[in-house]
Amino acid sequence: MQFNIPTLLTLFRVILIPFFVVVFYLPFAWAPMGAGHRAL
Repeated sequence: MQFNIPTLLTLFRVILIPFFVVVFYLPFAWAPMGAGHRAL
């Protein structure tokens, strides 16, 4: 597989998914905000 910028960015984002899921479910008030969740 050729590793160019778009491929590396995609792999990086896929690797970060579990991190954001864990941050979202942390029992702190700022956890949803840290995971990028915005209330409507």
